[in-house]
Amino acid sequence: MARDLSPVCKKCRREGEKLFLKGERCLSEKCSLSRRGAKERSRFLRRSSAYAQQLKEKQKLRLMYGVFEGQFRRFFRLAAKRGNPAIELLLLLERRLDNVVYRIGWAQSRPQARQMVRHGHLMIDGHKVDVPSYLVKTDDLIELRKPETSYAQERTELTDESRLVSWLNLDGKKIRVNRLPAGEDVAEIPINSQLIVELYSK
Repeated sequence: MARDLSPVCKKCRREGEKLFLKGERCLSEKCSLSRRGAKERSRFLRRSSAYAQQLKEKQKLRLMYGVFEGQFRRFFRLAAKRGNPAIELLLLLERRLDNVVYRIGWAQSRPQARQMVRHGHLMIDGHKVDVPSYLVKTDDLIELRKPETSYAQERTELTDESRLVSWLNLDGKKIRVNRLPAGEDVAEIPINSQLIVELYSK
């Protein structure tokens, strides 16, 4: 399985904005982007051509959700079959299990959430799921395995019902997917997904 071992903070500096890949560190004074600023861009990217802007949006979204190029293309093809790819792409990425764990609050960042899933800490409807790209469905019941362990208890305490996205509900110590995310649920994601559609439509 491919792994991206490149420095995380360099990705934010390269894109010129926070991608929140290191959890609370991104909100603290230790944030590399806040301390050192964005990286100096090459002459090619400073031209701000249409292609450069489209590529930047695609890379930003791909890095934000932690997917590789092949995975991203598959998500785009699936989104194009479902309707408006600019919206459907974001909706599919939001449904990924690692993103849902991040949205619940059990992990401080998507990379940490992905690690939780890969290490087998999650169950859906009573069955262990260790695939970060698993797409949750309506009425899925998500819970932590071995809830009696100190690790599971620490994660559960991080759940804040007031911060849950509207399509997730707290059901005791479990999380229920009460509906699939809709267009208004992804409106605040700082991505111009139409540029990505234009990039892949060439």
